[in-house]
Amino acid sequence: MEKWGNPAMQMKANFFTDTPDIKYQLTRRINFEELFAGLTAEAREVSGCSTAEEYRDLILTSLDSLGELCGTELAPRAAQVEKEPIYLKDGDVVLPPTVVDNVQKLLQLGASSLSAAPKFGGMNLPFLVEACANELIMRACPSTGLNIVWFGGISAIVEKFASEEIKDFVMNRIVSGEWSGSMALTEPDAGSDLGNVRTYGEQQPDGTWRLYGSKRFISNGNSQVCLVLAMNAKGAKGLNNLNLFMCLRKPPFRLDGQEDPKVKFNYTVNKIEDKLGLHGSATCELNFDGSVAYLLGENGKGFQHMLHLMNDARIVVGFQALGNMESIYRLAKEYCEQRKAWGVPIAHHEMVAEKLLDMEVDIQALRSVCYQAAYNQSVMYQCESLLEDKSLSDERRHEIERKAGVARKRVRKMTPLIKWYGAERAIKMAQEGLALHGGYGYTREYRAEWWVRETPILAIYEGTSHIQALMCVKDTLKDVIRNPTKFIETSLGLRVQAFKPGDPLRKKLYRAKQLESGAIMSLLLRLLKTNVRETISEVKPTDLLRMVKLLSRDLIKMENVGPALLHAERICEIKSLVTLAQCLVWDAEDDPSRASYAERFLNKSWPRLNQLKLEIEADDPVLQARLDAYRAAAPEGATKVTG
Repeated sequence: MEKWGNPAMQMKANFFTDTPDIKYQLTRRINFEELFAGLTAEAREVSGCSTAEEYRDLILTSLDSLGELCGTELAPRAAQVEKEPIYLKDGDVVLPPTVVDNVQKLLQLGASSLSAAPKFGGMNLPFLVEACANELIMRACPSTGLNIVWFGGISAIVEKFASEEIKDFVMNRIVSGEWSGSMALTEPDAGSDLGNVRTYGEQQPDGTWRLYGSKRFISNGNSQVCLVLAMNAKGAKGLNNLNLFMCLRKPPFRLDGQEDPKVKFNYTVNKIEDKLGLHGSATCELNFDGSVAYLLGENGKGFQHMLHLMNDARIVVGFQALGNMESIYRLAKEYCEQRKAWGVPIAHHEMVAEKLLDMEVDIQALRSVCYQAAYNQSVMYQCESLLEDKSLSDERRHEIERKAGVARKRVRKMTPLIKWYGAERAIKMAQEGLALHGGYGYTREYRAEWWVRETPILAIYEGTSHIQALMCVKDTLKDVIRNPTKFIETSLGLRVQAFKPGDPLRKKLYRAKQLESGAIMSLLLRLLKTNVRETISEVKPTDLLRMVKLLSRDLIKMENVGPALLHAERICEIKSLVTLAQCLVWDAEDDPSRASYAERFLNKSWPRLNQLKLEIEADDPVLQARLDAYRAAAPEGATKVTG
C-alpha cells in the first residue's frame, strides 16, 4: 500500500507512457498537420523536421523523456521535498535542496526553453507541449512544478511586450534557466479587485520607473524577474491606470549597469508564507520601496497585457489539476484493490466501484477538454507569429486572421470551464481519495492526506473559482445579446435533435445541451423579472426573441444584475459538464472503445444538470431579503461586481 516510505511507492514508472490517454489525445485528437504548417520558417529549421509526422514524433519523444524523469526521480522524492525546510537567510530564500536538484534536472531537459523563440535559445514548441509537461510534473511533485513553470510564462510576456533592449538583457538568461520569474498581482487588501491595487510607479527622467508598495501571496517571489501590476501614478484607481512593469531583484537590476553598489536587493522578500501545502514552493510577501522598474507594453494597458499570462496560467492550472487527479486516482485504486473486506477487494464493493469509475471518467473528460484548449491556444499563437510577416498577401493575412479568431473564441469559452472544473473536481477527488483509505487516509504515514493539502490552491490562484464563474456567465450573456436569433434557433434545434431518431449517445448529448439552453433562458427570465418587469412565455419562440431583444436594449442599464451573479457558478458548472460531455462524445466517435466514458459521464451528469436548473429557477425569499439588505446598505458609488 502506498505509504510515503513504503518501497512499493518507490516503484519507478514513466508518467508519459503509463498514461495511454495522453498519447491518444496527442496522436488522435490533435492536428499536427496544422501545427507543423503553422510554424515559421525559423521554427521549422530549429525543429529539424521536414514533415508533420516527424514533428509529432519529436514532441512525443521529448515528453517521453520528461515522463521518465517525473516517474523515476521526481515522484519518489516528493516525500523528501515535503520534509525539507524552506526559509529566509540574509534576504534570500533558501529552497529545499531536493527541489533545487529537481529543477536542475528539468532544466537539463530544456524545461525553461520549450516555447521561447529560437533567437533567444528556445525551441519554439507549441504551448500544448508546455501544458502537457505541466501535467506530468504536477503529478510527480507540485512544489517542483511551481518552481519550474514560471520560466515559460514569464519569457512569453517579456518576448511579447518588452522593448528590444529589455529582451536583449533578460531573455537569454530566462530561457537558459539562469533567471526565473514571478507575477506580482495580489496585495494584502486587493485580491481579485485589481482596479484597487495600491502599489504604484513613478516615471523617472531617464525613462525608468520607481515602484512603491507591497505584494502578497506571490508564487516564486524569490526569483530574479518579477512582473509587477501597479498603478501608473500615486493614488490612481481603475483598470485603465494599471501598468505592467518588469523589476529585477538582484544586481544587475538596471539595463545601464548603474546600480548603487550599496543596494543588495532592488525589492525585498519580507517573509515566506506558512502554507497548508506546496511546502517546497516559496510563496512570498514582497516590498517595493523605490525599486527600479521598466514598463512593459503601453502605459495604462497593464491589465490587458497581464491577461495574456493569466489566460495561459489558467489553462495550465487545468493541467495541474489533471496531474493531481491522476495521482489521486491511482493511489485510491491501488489501495482499494489491495484492501479486502468480506473476502473481496473493497474496489469491488458497489459504492467504492462507482467512486473509482467516476474518478477515471472525470479525468478522461477533463483531459479531453484541456488538450483541445491548449491546442487552440497553440494555433492562435502560431497565427500571431505568422502575422508578423509584413510580406503576406492580403488573402493570406485574412486567412490567418480568421483561423486565429476561431481558435481565440474556442479558448475563451473553454478557459474558465477548465480552471473551474479542474480545481473543484481535484479538491473533491482528493477528499474522496482520503476517505477511501479509511483511517489510514487520515494519517501522515500515507500520502492521501498530502493531496488534500496540495489541491485547494487550485481554486484560489490565477483567478478564484468564483472569478471563473463570473467570466463564464458574463461571456454567456454577451453571446446571447450579440446574436439573439442564433441563440433562439439553436435552442429550438436542440429540442428537435434530442427527440429525433439517431445515435443514443448523441441524443443524450443534445438533451444535455437543451437543458443548458433552458438554464440560460431561466437566468435571462430572472434578469427581466428583476429589472424590466415583463411577462415572458418560455414556450413561444416569438416571446423568446422579444425577451432577448429587451435584454440587449436594457441589460447595460440594469441596476440589478444580482441574478446573474448569484447563479454564475451554477451556469459555469452546467457549461462545464456539457462541454466535457461534448469532448468525450467526439472522442467516442473517433474511437468507439471510448464510448463508455462518454455514456457514464452523461448518465451521471443528467440529474446534476436538472438540479442546477431547478436551483436557478427557484425563489428563496430568505436569501433575497438578505441580498436586498446588503444592496440597500452599500455605500454610494460602490463598484458593481461584473466579473
